[in-house]
Amino acid sequence: MALYAILATPPLLVSARPPGWWAWLLLHAVIVLLGWPPSSLRRGLAAVAARGRLVGLLLDWYPILLVPVLYTELGVLIAALHGGRFHDQLIQHIEQLVFGFQPSHVLAQRYPIRWLSELLHAGYLSYYAIIYVPAISHYFGGRRDAALKTIFAVMLTFVLHCLVFIYFPVQGPRYLFTTPVAAAAAGPVYRLVHVVLQASSQGAAFPSSHVGVACVQVVTMMRYNRRAALGLGVLAVLLAAGAVYGGYHYAIDAVGGLLLGVTAGLAAPAAYRAMGGDWPKASARP
Repeated sequence: MALYAILATPPLLVSARPPGWWAWLLLHAVIVLLGWPPSSLRRGLAAVAARGRLVGLLLDWYPILLVPVLYTELGVLIAALHGGRFHDQLIQHIEQLVFGFQPSHVLAQRYPIRWLSELLHAGYLSYYAIIYVPAISHYFGGRRDAALKTIFAVMLTFVLHCLVFIYFPVQGPRYLFTTPVAAAAAGPVYRLVHVVLQASSQGAAFPSSHVGVACVQVVTMMRYNRRAALGLGVLAVLLAAGAVYGGYHYAIDAVGGLLLGVTAGLAAPAAYRAMGGDWPKASARP
């Protein structure tokens, strides 16, 4: 988190820095301070956490609770650094080379089936539960260590995505194409997704953080509960398909998210140990 806050700071220092840039800069400074606290602050936080359960809870959970805030900040950073320039043309070119057409614009037109649309949009919407539910189930099930490692893996994946978004922004098909979903296939779940996406950050399409986070949760859960990992895997497939079918991501976005999420999930134990943590190999439970 501290490394991310430092690497994400340059857009706040350019001449086109946004109004209120100092508030975002202050947030970055606080994240760095919490990530690399001086020994006196570390001892003080440990002492307060030992006396109050709420403080300990916040110290465990603040990284993943910051996800909506950091996601909101992306739009500010991207606009300040790039001034409306995006790399969609390159991604669309790669999409055409790989698939021979634009899946995010064509699939829903070819298959305007209401139940399929609703199922895939529900899968896409499951992203918000996928972020939090695995760690919550560990934490309040008496498995704090597993919860903290899950939070670490998710945040590792999320900040890697965010750094790509900041320095290589892609809008995604939602901003450039008309909606591919026919009116006959636009049910209540479809409409709910569009309400939720009104808060999305423009430029945060490639690689898909939805797919990346879902994949890292599958990889991490494999170490603890393979049945739960299988369920997450099904949701990840529906999520990725829904992202492309609904026209929210290019298919290449989903592929990129898959690769980054799986890589981060496999690398998380080594990264955790490199930062002073203890992450031994764990056998998955049935």
